[in-house]
Amino acid sequence: MAREYRLTEIDDIFGYGPCGWIEKNNLCHLFYDVFGRIPSVRKFDYKVLRDVVDEIERTYSSNEHFDFFDMKGRQNLLNENDDDLDDDDLREEYSCIMVCGKNLMFGLFDEEVVVCYAGRDLEPEVTKIFDICGKYIKPKEDLGKMFVVGFNYGNFKLEPSKINNMNVDVETNYNDDFLPVARQIEDFVLDDDTRSGLVVLHGLQGTGKTSYIRHLISQGKKKMIYMGGNMIDKLSDPSFVGFVRQQKNSVFIVEDCEELLASRKSGNPMNTGLVNILNISDGLLGDELCIKFICTFNAPLKDMDPALLRKGRLVARYEFKSLTPDKVNHLIEKEGLDIPEATSPMTLAEIYNFDKADYAQTRRSAGF
Repeated sequence: MAREYRLTEIDDIFGYGPCGWIEKNNLCHLFYDVFGRIPSVRKFDYKVLRDVVDEIERTYSSNEHFDFFDMKGRQNLLNENDDDLDDDDLREEYSCIMVCGKNLMFGLFDEEVVVCYAGRDLEPEVTKIFDICGKYIKPKEDLGKMFVVGFNYGNFKLEPSKINNMNVDVETNYNDDFLPVARQIEDFVLDDDTRSGLVVLHGLQGTGKTSYIRHLISQGKKKMIYMGGNMIDKLSDPSFVGFVRQQKNSVFIVEDCEELLASRKSGNPMNTGLVNILNISDGLLGDELCIKFICTFNAPLKDMDPALLRKGRLVARYEFKSLTPDKVNHLIEKEGLDIPEATSPMTLAEIYNFDKADYAQTRRSAGF
């Protein structure tokens, strides 16, 4: 028989999460309110499909203590008010809690399973629940995608993002001095599973940084995680290192990093976000995580923090510039572009959009 909850208890329960519902870190608080005992907590090692809920419910619904609560919602990945959004632009969010029996509680929080129980005699039931979860392990993520970091109610989250696949002819589309750097970057970022490190890419807009990063993502070899400029301050959040530890052997693309990487003025301490990046990419954590950081920004960098210039800290650094006239003319000929012969340097954006109107005076910046 389902337990009847008093209003005061409901107020306590829904005070646990800032989003107005229970969160996984507070499930043990709810357990204590319901059963009056401090629980043991077990977390399943893998993300699971929602179908697991149906089987858990079938298994325990006949128990006299069984109860069920859930929360459903849809998150707008584009953060736009648009009636024509595709289903791919809306991500369903689902969490549920089941009281499976006396002193036994199951929680599914956005594909992560947590089980709370009190008493060693219930450990076989925990094993049974995890055996059920093992049948619904979520398939591995498509490594040809990019994931965007979000931060809600004190928690980091990853959301899949659609990108245009792009295989770039590096030799044709970039200046000759980038070729050896590109080989070094691709060997390290895509093929090296043994070490962490930091790559810095910068330069004026339109010089090909975004295209090159799309090229890396399109290879489908690593999980690519994007952090926009609005997330820079979250690099210093105390929970950031814990979040990164869940993303082993991934590549973080961090945009608008000029201030983060710039040399400190006299007396100013190092930015905590930069400290975290250095600890992850070149400290003791780097040996464990194999995390790569690609930091980008749309300007020349006059001064870089000396901590970054220590030998071995940077795997690669490159400033993207306009193509030389010779490279421009070679690109025009190879691609069969209807553009007059170049006599001065041009950016890739100027070349591939030669016949389009120039809105540079009003266009908002976007991209890496």
